Amino acid sequence: MEFGQAVLEDDRGRAYVTLHTLQAAPLDPIATSEASMLTHLVDDHSELVPLLLRLVHPHPDKGMVRALPVAMDRYGITLRLEHPRTHHDVRLPFKTPVTDINQAGPQIHALLTTARRLAHSGNLLA
Repeated sequence: MEFGQAVLEDDRGRAYVTLHTLQAAPLDPIATSEASMLTHLVDDHSELVPLLLRLVHPHPDKGMVRALPVAMDRYGITLRLEHPRTHHDVRLPFKTPVTDINQAGPQIHALLTTARRLAHSGNLLA
């Protein structure tokens, strides 16, 4: 079997990437730490996930039963919004892509700061 291309699919559609393009792509600096960072967020800072929901537009409806961080890469965090019979993922982009793992913490803190500012401007999640 020979690998010829990869298929990337998200909410914007599907894209085909050749093996050459995939091999030439720079490694994501968060890739090797993603699982531990998401686990740390859920286990040690779960109170921050509802704060991040303030950045979701349109705001989640009252039928949502749970929100979980499910992915993180150089471009941002993905939250899964769970409803009784379905779920959907939302992307919270960082202001700039992370080029070094040491930038991940400050980028996450910037998202949280923005969410806190929304709380003080009267834009709370209903």
